[in-house]
Amino acid sequence: MRQIRGRVGQLGGILVVLALILWFVQMRKAPTRLLQRRDCERAYAVAHTAADTAAVDQRRPIIGQSADTLTCGSFRRAGQLN
Repeated sequence: MRQIRGRVGQLGGILVVLALILWFVQMRKAPTRLLQRRDCERAYAVAHTAADTAAVDQRRPIIGQSADTLTCGSFRRAGQLN
């Protein structure tokens, strides 16, 4: 019975550590996404024509980010912009 409790305790500890790691990773991405959304919102505010809006749709919010960064159009279609 002690072995079972010990293993359950170890498993619980491992799950807590994994949950903390995932939380920290998510929190690290949150400020970046906020900056990306604000950049896109500003770009859409300046866009006056349909052509301007189409150009903003294709734009990656922060220059120098990796290729997997969402475009402003992706944020807009997802409803994440104000």
